[in-house]
Amino acid sequence: MRQRLLAWLLTCGTLASADVFLRQPANIPASWARAYHTPLRLQNGKGELEVFRSYDALDLIGTSLENRHGDQLVWVAGEITAWAIAIQDGWITRYLVQPLPDGGFWILSFRQSLREAGKPGEAPSKHQLKDLPALPQSTPGHYSLNEDNQMAVEISETFLSPETALQTMAQLIEADGWSPSPINTGGFQVFIRGEKVAFIGAERGKDGITRILRLHKPLGVK
Repeated sequence: MRQRLLAWLLTCGTLASADVFLRQPANIPASWARAYHTPLRLQNGKGELEVFRSYDALDLIGTSLENRHGDQLVWVAGEITAWAIAIQDGWITRYLVQPLPDGGFWILSFRQSLREAGKPGEAPSKHQLKDLPALPQSTPGHYSLNEDNQMAVEISETFLSPETALQTMAQLIEADGWSPSPINTGGFQVFIRGEKVAFIGAERGKDGITRILRLHKPLGVK
């Protein structure tokens, strides 16, 4: 996402309670360094989240994933971000590639057994992130919960413009008792309520669909 929300969170150290380090596992390119590793629940199944840092170009990252998964990989790249999915040997691996402020990329990898993942591409029928209001004109999509630090993320879809979606979401969240941050400008916004913090962002893809990110976590999680 253009707002680089997850990269910003990682840079600030909000995803701890797991293995946080920079190293290079044997089965990835030498130009990638693993920065984060934790068990994670996505939708209703458990899996393994890894985050890598790389200064390779976006197309070279795609080539590396093609070398890793062969024709089992589906790679969809935009100008600065990319999504990918591979189903191989009883496992499903999802990738999200997002830019770093210094020109590199975060590569998020989530791996599950097919039994845990259910049907590939299956989306929940209801919004699962209950701690924040959901946009009424949106369809629930991916949901993940880090059981170690209780950070939850949900991505939903709408045909509203990103500006309208973000403005409506902000109004709903403020009406729910959250206080907006004074730094709320651009593509994402931050809200505080008690010992909790929330982030929201919206961006339209080349397919014309606006994707909304809602993130909720305890304040001070490091």
